[in-house]
Amino acid sequence: MSGDREQILREYRAYDARVDIVSCFEVYFTLSTSLPSTVARFERFPRYVGPDGAEVTPDFTVLFNDNTLLVGEISNLARNDESLESLLGQVGRYDALRTAPSGRRAGGGHELADVTHADVVLVIPDADSNAACDRIDDAIEKRAWGYNPSQRPTVISWSFDRPNSRYVFKYDDRANNPRPRTHGRDPSITSWLRDNSDTLRCSGDHFNRVKITQRFMNDRPPPLYTATILWLTALPALAAPDVPPTDVSVTPARLGEWLRGNLGWGDADAVRAGLDFLARAGLARERRDDWVIPLAVTGRSHDEVHEELLRRHLSKPSGPIGLQDRTEQADRAARSEQQRQDGLEAQGLLPLDAPSEGE
Repeated sequence: MSGDREQILREYRAYDARVDIVSCFEVYFTLSTSLPSTVARFERFPRYVGPDGAEVTPDFTVLFNDNTLLVGEISNLARNDESLESLLGQVGRYDALRTAPSGRRAGGGHELADVTHADVVLVIPDADSNAACDRIDDAIEKRAWGYNPSQRPTVISWSFDRPNSRYVFKYDDRANNPRPRTHGRDPSITSWLRDNSDTLRCSGDHFNRVKITQRFMNDRPPPLYTATILWLTALPALAAPDVPPTDVSVTPARLGEWLRGNLGWGDADAVRAGLDFLARAGLARERRDDWVIPLAVTGRSHDEVHEELLRRHLSKPSGPIGLQDRTEQADRAARSEQQRQDGLEAQGLLPLDAPSEGE
């Protein structure tokens, strides 16, 4: 059971960190004092067809006013060669991109703009970033797996400074690791790095300004993460506003629609996984046409809620779900008790304190 708990928490925390990191770069390119003037479009959920006819889904893209593109990919590069081969195959396709999201298309998808150059930035945990630089350089020198990019990707490390509640991003020029090209732009993320000892920081005060309305990133969230967002935001919002929250009746499609409209991303399959997580926690039940969820208080912060949902999920509680179920169960218990009392009255009272005949 402890193994299940630790695995679920690792998945939750890893996804939450990736959401934070994308939010940090969104702060840099859209909310800082200088870089936003160079940006035509920051896309948090890029998903479109590349020149090879297959879909690309980097973690974020930045289309600049000069029609150049920066493609961001957050990677946990494992030590085995298969992981490196997979990553280089992925970023090799990004290197070949000549279009970029320039806006949202009515009905879904992106409007696309032509770009002249694409620069790839790999954001890798600090403990693995130096090795990533060395391994990528070695692969390029050997033309391993046919990887021969027109422009080498830039590796930037990330770490979380917990005492100061901030993310730290560092650049190192080891192993031919290039800075991102500026294409003549000033300011740029490259000039920021040069002016700040190749170190950028983003505090919780800043990235939470984005994260409060952008709770997802381009990867599919783990079920506990989705369940937490549903419990804290979507389900209360869809409860009747003129009555105290009791039960909410919803469908995955409706929840996905709400998430897309309010938090920027929503997928019915991911929502269903979150509802299944709540069901196993004893907090949701699927009916023929919808789901019913009782809105009980389980905590107020994300940390409190996801810990309580996980505890309930692992304990697999049984019992009624929702106000209607609880009411029906109480009615059945009351009827059973009344039938028992009626049966006793029909039998009459036994004279337990009366002497038997012959005494």
